[in-house]
Formats: sequence, structure tokens, C-alpha cells
Amino acid sequence: MRAWKLLVSTIALATLIGPTMGSAANDDVVLGVFVSTTGVLAPLGNDMKKGLELAAQGATVKGRPVRLVIEDDAANPATGLRKAQKLVLEDKATLLIGGTASSVVLGISAQAPRLNVPIVTTNAQAVGVTGDQCSRFVFRTVPNDAMSAKAGAIMMRDRKDLLDKKWFVIYHDFAYGISNKTEFAKIPGIKIAGEAGRPLGTADWSSAISQIQASKADGIYLALAVGDDLTAFINQARGYGINFPIMTPVGVPDSMLQALGKNSVGMLAAALTTSWTQEDSNPKIAELVKAYHAKYGVVPGYQAIQAYAGLQFTLAALNAASDLKTDSIIKSLETTTADTVVGKVQIRKEDHQGMLGAYVSEVQALPKETFGATVAWKTGQLLTWDQTKIDLAQTGCRGL
Repeated sequence: MRAWKLLVSTIALATLIGPTMGSAANDDVVLGVFVSTTGVLAPLGNDMKKGLELAAQGATVKGRPVRLVIEDDAANPATGLRKAQKLVLEDKATLLIGGTASSVVLGISAQAPRLNVPIVTTNAQAVGVTGDQCSRFVFRTVPNDAMSAKAGAIMMRDRKDLLDKKWFVIYHDFAYGISNKTEFAKIPGIKIAGEAGRPLGTADWSSAISQIQASKADGIYLALAVGDDLTAFINQARGYGINFPIMTPVGVPDSMLQALGKNSVGMLAAALTTSWTQEDSNPKIAELVKAYHAKYGVVPGYQAIQAYAGLQFTLAALNAASDLKTDSIIKSLETTTADTVVGKVQIRKEDHQGMLGAYVSEVQALPKETFGATVAWKTGQLLTWDQTKIDLAQTGCRGL
């Protein structure tokens, strides 16, 4: 009997201690990635996925290897919330990162207290994410729509030829498009000739183009989520003979520029965060471009670079945190300043908005094909955080 009790006790002890000892040596830090790798926003989501994967290669947090678990939210808020719940409850993600669509980020943010993990978006730009729906759990490492519009105002101020134009606004009738076109209309002196909203998934833009032609507009502002809809619109507009300036708030991915070819040349962006063509002056970008091209065979679009930088910042914050409990990570995300491929990234504690600037940019044809690219965003004037920031009182966030 005593021998039997000893055996049972030994087995019980091994059951309790054995797995703990094993996990201490091999326990990965799981980061849950939610991006749109299918659907109309797939060009963005897949770029983000690649940037995150590259940044995670060989990464560690407090000596433990980092493992990404990637889920496709298909730019659908309900799907995004379901995937977020799966990443937290089943995959035991320490943190969620990604957020291709603002609507998905806002949907997950509403349930953030229940998920009880930090959420970092490297792309969603609707003001509400860190504005009237700000959350202590949610962080953004890119400019928001209001910041982009402020950059647009500076661009218009410096280029009277653009401010004098009559702009027709094409927008997607959901969170991003509505937020973006609302902010564009606030630019001092801007002239809006008309607007047309369409749902995600619009392939035929002929009716909207007819509205543009009837409006006598001589400029187009695209408040469209960057995806297949946007390329379809540009190709159709150019096909109808509309050759006047097309402005996007933050540009389009370089993979889409290659598909658009000459139709993309001359497009403007008031708040592009980065471009692979900065490799000439930024050694960190140059290193990333080579690694990205070697792995994926293409140049990185700006969403890929943003995602790479966002994960660099997140990893720095995780390593600086006192432990990997949610409250400790939130505190570290609020106080960490990280050197990334796009420069220093830090968060404004009061609303969790990333404090970074942007570039006025234009699509140009390259003198010769480079890394397979024939056209690219060329960055011009750098607008700093101090120039583009929106004061807390104007964001809608009451503080965290």
C-alpha cells in the first residue's frame, strides 16, 4: 500500500511539474495577427502579413521565441471579432497586431475589455480608433485620417494650383471612407464639386465617373479603402479620358502601382508614411528592401514597411515590460520609444495615437526597372508630428 501511494504521489508530482519545466524552456510568446488576406483589401492585408512575418524572423521576447498566429478577417467586423476571440482564447495570444480595416479594429475595440489583451494596429486610420472610441487596450502606430487631412492642408497651402481646383470626392461608404472624406472637407479653402459614395466591392465605376464629368471637377480625391476597387476606378477613369490629378490620402501599395503602370504616374499623396525608394538615404530601409525582395520577389509596399516598423516597436515594448501581463504591456506600450525602419516610434499616452510624421509624395516612373518595379512613390517634403498632430481635445478621446 505504501509503495502504491508513493507511486501515485510521484505520478501526480510529475504531472504538475513536468509540463511546467518543459514549457519554461520552449514556451513561445504568441502574437495574434488579424489582417485581411482575402477580399477587396487583400493587397493591403497581404503586404502587412509579409512585413510582420519578416519582422518576426528570429525575434525573441525576454529570451523566448516569438510565434505569429495569423488569421484572415476578410475586412469583415464580425469575422474579425470571431478571429480575435480565437487568437486570445484558443491560441493564447499575448497581444493582437494588424488591423487592415478600420471597421474591423473598431469592432474588436468594442470588445477589448473582454479580450483583455493589448491591440496594436499598424494600418487602420479612421479617427475613431484613437478618437471617440479610444480604449486603453488599443494602440495605433500610423497617422489617422485627421492627421492626413492636416497634411493635405499643408500640401494645398504650398501648392495653390491644387487648392484652386474643384475636387470630386469618391469614397467607400463605411468607416474609413466616411471618416476620410469628412476630414478632407475640413481643409481651409478646399472646393468640393461633388461626391459619390459606393460600397466595398464596387467593380463598375461608370456611374460615378459620369457624376464627375457632369460636376466640372478638375481634381479627384479618393477616400477609398486601398484594394481592388481603387485600381478599378483609376483604370476606368483614365480610360474615360480623365487625366487631371488624382489624390489619395496615404497612397496605394506598390504592388498596385505596378498593376496600374502608367495610369498611376502623377498620383499624389499628402501623408505617405514611407516608401521603399527611401533606400537611397535610409540604410535601414535599404536593408529591409533587400531582405523583402529576397523573400518575396517584390518591393515592399508602405503597408508592409508600416507593419514591419509597428512590430519592431511592439517587440521593444514587450521586452521593456516588467512582465507579460496585460497591464504591464499597456504601460510599456505607452512609455516605449523604439528606433525602427521609419525612425523613432512612440505613443501619445492620452489617446494611444502614434506620434509620427508623413511625407508629401508623388508617383513617378523610374528611370530603369528596380527590384522589378517600374513606377514608385517618391517622397518629397517631410511633415513632422508637430505639424500634423491633432490636439487631444479635437480627437474626441476624453483621455485614458
